[in-house]
Amino acid sequence: MMEILLVINPVSGDINKSDFLDFAKRAMSKSKIDYHLYKTTGDKDCEELDQLIDIYSPEKVIIAGGDGTLNMFLKPLIKHNVKVGFIPMGSANGMAVELDLTDSIEDLLIKFITSKKTKSLDVLSINDSHLLLHLGDIGANANLVANYDKDESRGMFTYARHFWSEFKNLKSFEFDIKTDQKEYERKGVMLAICNGKKFGTGIPLNSVGKMDDGLFEFVVVKAIDFSDLLKGALSKFDDEYEIENLETIQAKTATVKLKQPKLLQIDGEVVEEFTEFHIKVLSKALRFIQ
Repeated sequence: MMEILLVINPVSGDINKSDFLDFAKRAMSKSKIDYHLYKTTGDKDCEELDQLIDIYSPEKVIIAGGDGTLNMFLKPLIKHNVKVGFIPMGSANGMAVELDLTDSIEDLLIKFITSKKTKSLDVLSINDSHLLLHLGDIGANANLVANYDKDESRGMFTYARHFWSEFKNLKSFEFDIKTDQKEYERKGVMLAICNGKKFGTGIPLNSVGKMDDGLFEFVVVKAIDFSDLLKGALSKFDDEYEIENLETIQAKTATVKLKQPKLLQIDGEVVEEFTEFHIKVLSKALRFIQ
């Protein structure tokens, strides 16, 4: 009998997950699957999942939550080489766009339960301490995410307020990039680190990125204004729209040095300030269910 570990973040995206949980229990019982349920608490969740995988040795781990929830569990998922399914139930759900998870959450669950196919995805390691699956950045967007997280209010109005505040006061900063191929001295308002292509809002940052090619991309945003970003957000309806003033640098490994400490945002979560960090690709490290 197949073992499945279902992980649910009860608070991600301010979405009530009780109906989905009822559906999941019925679906797995009907399929005669031996399943175990873990609800995140915000306290040592990564260690708990590591132990649960050790105890139950599940064939699949299915995670329901936001991008940050999936990112939080990357270390044990990679360590145990387990098959992974992701049910997007967060706020922006950028990874859902990237991984083409367009079905309903119920249909996605059934697909992850029944599918025997997997695709191995690259993961980026930053300073051997943080893992990035989709997108990260330093600069304007990281500041926006940090200020939004501190705000007690939620929703698009609050996000728009912080968006406007950040992007009407854009400040450039200097940084050096040394890749396995070349060295660059650059200045910009944002430096994006991309394994994928688009932010959850639909803004297309990286036109060449693939999540299984053994490479990642830096995207240097040299100058951008509010109208550019608004057009970019609307570009989810126009895949041919591209924001100007972007430079893409591709690499297998790289070191970034900053003149002043800057916040780093990874997969929708702000981690800490850095003046220097090293990035390398963990090629095909995550087994994602197709």
